[in-house]
Amino acid sequence: MTHDGKFEFDSVQDEKSIQAFLAALTEGFGKGRVVLRSDAEEITLTPGAMVNFGVKAKRKDGESKMTIKISWKDAKTAIATGDRAIRVES
Repeated sequence: MTHDGKFEFDSVQDEKSIQAFLAALTEGFGKGRVVLRSDAEEITLTPGAMVNFGVKAKRKDGESKMTIKISWKDAKTAIATGDRAIRVES
């Protein structure tokens, strides 16, 4: 369990590992509980009904980067703010 309320993980993974992580993350959101574990660290998060979601992507000098940000208030009093949508195409 993390003692300071933080969990961090960085590594190089293959495509299948990333797919498995994203599938598990999706499943966790569906169940209302996301547990992140690595070695001796663990944190359990319970997403609220309304979640802030952001995506940034860029490509520069042969290197690509995508950052996904997901956040919410722990109190269950979040209010919807707009009807913006995002699509992922493959």
